[in-house]
Amino acid sequence: IHVLVNLNGYTKGARNEIFAARPAPVLVAFMGFAGTLGAGWCDYVVTDPIVCPPWTVRSEVRAERRRRAKLGEQRSQPEMQEVGRHEMVERTASMAISDSSDSEAEANIDSEHVGAAGMGRAGRQGEWAEELPWDFGELDPEEDGLHTNELADTHRRSDEAGVNDWVYTERMMYMPHTYFVNDHRQGFREDEELREVQTPDALWLAEQDARYKMRRELFPQLSDDVFIFANFNQLYKIDPTLFRLWLRILERVPNAIIWLLRFPAAGEEHLHRVATEWAGPDVARRVVFTDVAPKHMHIKRGRIADAFLDTTECNAHTTAVDILWSGTPVLTWPRHEHKLCSRVAASVVCATGQGRAMVVSSADEYVDRAVEWATQARHEYTYDRPSALVPAILEPDVRTGYVKHRICHGPTMDIRLQLFMARDQSRLFDTHRWTRNLERGFAEAWRRWVTGEDEADDNDVECVGHELVAEDCALDKQSRRKAQWSRRIEQRIADGLATATREQRTVYAPRGGSIWILDEDDGMPAQTWVREMLGW
Repeated sequence: IHVLVNLNGYTKGARNEIFAARPAPVLVAFMGFAGTLGAGWCDYVVTDPIVCPPWTVRSEVRAERRRRAKLGEQRSQPEMQEVGRHEMVERTASMAISDSSDSEAEANIDSEHVGAAGMGRAGRQGEWAEELPWDFGELDPEEDGLHTNELADTHRRSDEAGVNDWVYTERMMYMPHTYFVNDHRQGFREDEELREVQTPDALWLAEQDARYKMRRELFPQLSDDVFIFANFNQLYKIDPTLFRLWLRILERVPNAIIWLLRFPAAGEEHLHRVATEWAGPDVARRVVFTDVAPKHMHIKRGRIADAFLDTTECNAHTTAVDILWSGTPVLTWPRHEHKLCSRVAASVVCATGQGRAMVVSSADEYVDRAVEWATQARHEYTYDRPSALVPAILEPDVRTGYVKHRICHGPTMDIRLQLFMARDQSRLFDTHRWTRNLERGFAEAWRRWVTGEDEADDNDVECVGHELVAEDCALDKQSRRKAQWSRRIEQRIADGLATATREQRTVYAPRGGSIWILDEDDGMPAQTWVREMLGW
């Protein structure tokens, strides 16, 4: 086995003891556990720059620290000619200590790695047993690099680069578009016959008819002007802060309901009680529950909802993909930079190309966007006779013979039209493309192990400047950090592609850092999607 993939992490049925024994050269975590394993025996996590921003990744933060130290070294060279030997040594030591979380044991092992790489790394086999540096004390991001009071100010100043905020001990295998894989384009083709026989306009009308029919079947008591918000996650994902936001939305939109699942059934009574206490009985009555449906029906009836309100502490993952396949917009807020599970929906939403319309950055924006969607929604009715060439979805009126179509308009319908009509071209549902990209990442991880390039080398540091520019001054600290990281990575990839062969153009993988997989078949340049994804 060259590359071994851990699909469970810290979840039921996990067998992490196998991975801790290091039975393969390259160990990769993927999908099952939405977070870091925090373990010295995991090399890579398959992610994307939205769910795991590079400034939260240990290897990227340390590379940034070394880069800043080297830039400081270069800038101070003229001054060093005028200072004494003792002061020069102290200055150099101060810069070196900025990476002081590297223990002496690690330094020794790094030097051994350099030698082992030259021998095809055969000498590293012994490390997989007794010789691995299991010094987990140094992995505390609150303490990393803060061993002296003298360095405290330096590290506070460098927080904008994220040097003290890392969370992930593993290196990343960054996928383009999204890390989240699905097979919806192959597995859920209930409308395939309609797509083959209809024009785009007729297909869109048929989809609206199917929505209207299912809505009347599931919610016969609702009037046609009621806006349906929905969330199909397990109820444990609803935290008190989020539930208050939902109640605020219902208070501001009197003709809206929120549709939840009895998942589990006991949650219905508790949530109704809390809604009554917090917002009153009128609002509580508009929190509506139905039973959980089988997978195919769950995806089909997802189209009934006008908008899906995502949970923010732990997002909808597979559920978000199900909903997007049905064409329903998802409103999500990637609430925490350090928490992968709170950023997954933003990743899959952005892969549809409609991320700007569906991702927000604050609680107030979350509420305001939902209210805007609901209050700007409107509908009209059209009537025609059924065609003999197209299967009828709605039954004609028995007296007139005409079919009544409910045609909806508004921001959510504009998004729905794009999601539904373009889903076969969407990067989110292109399973074959996703698979090719992952294979490139695995191949690169193995190549780096063979050549020894998976180990960091302090002498191989990219000194791309890109510090603050004029437009950054108007940004808040978080946005300024994103802008700086984005420019730096864009420039690195551009420089790498300028001299790369065709084979090398499939990945960008600096020594000892994360692997950035580049979609060579995609029309969007690598730097462009990096800028888009880092913007979240």
